Amino acid sequence: MKISILVMITNPEERQDKWQEAFKCYEDFADEVVVVNGGDTAPSMEYLKNHPKIKIVDLLWPYEWNWAELPNHLNAGREQCTGDWIIKLDIDQFLDSKDFETIRKRLADCPIECQQATFQKISPLYGGKYYQKGGIPIAFRNLPHIKIGKNLQEKTDLCFAVDTTGFKDQTEKVDLGYCIYEMPVGNSLNTYRTRVSYWNYDYYFKTKEFTKKEFWRFSKAYQRYYGIWKFGSTEKKSFMLFMGMQKGRNNRGIPEYSLDKHPSYIREAVKNLIPEQLGFNGWEEK
Repeated sequence: MKISILVMITNPEERQDKWQEAFKCYEDFADEVVVVNGGDTAPSMEYLKNHPKIKIVDLLWPYEWNWAELPNHLNAGREQCTGDWIIKLDIDQFLDSKDFETIRKRLADCPIECQQATFQKISPLYGGKYYQKGGIPIAFRNLPHIKIGKNLQEKTDLCFAVDTTGFKDQTEKVDLGYCIYEMPVGNSLNTYRTRVSYWNYDYYFKTKEFTKKEFWRFSKAYQRYYGIWKFGSTEKKSFMLFMGMQKGRNNRGIPEYSLDKHPSYIREAVKNLIPEQLGFNGWEEK
């Protein structure tokens, strides 16, 4: 059984991503890693070009983006995946090496009627806490009728796989500014629970100034597609909402998450957190 990891990157140095640690993890686990490059030129691209497991798909990611960019870019990479299973990860997400064998076995044993598999998300917070969220469908079978797009049965964030059977001529046309994107639409896939976790570091290593700008950009992108200001209608409001989310999660978080519980690839970065990074102490915003 062959496994592909699908990931997007855009200027990972500027975005303060731990991209080298992430790619070491992906290469150790997967049979191939398909990277959708949203516009980076160096130094990460030079690094990736010298790794035989890595396949690069160039597709420019505009700074002011539309939410429908997500399936647009993901499907560009998905088409280049040759694995029996595709695991979609963000560059700030990691698998734990102790789970590698289990993941392969669980996917190999997945019932044939199930087309996607869920993992439990673990998100480290500041102050040594973390929270868990189960049932995230990040893995799916590499079959022609499975695309990443809009789930017609429920409102989704357009970055998970759907069954497009019977919807060939019913794509949703979205004006991205530089092109009209025909986003796949479909229904939910039958799901298998792996009962394995993955780690999501999100804004954990990022500075306050970067986060203010980035979360505001995130909010505008959501509004462009959905027509609502779910994540704040100004930069100030979006950041206040972001901090409210972080504090709420931290208040409910599970203590204490020791260093040796983190995936080995990221422990050094966690060990060397500095006050300017969210994971150190939440920027001292209590």
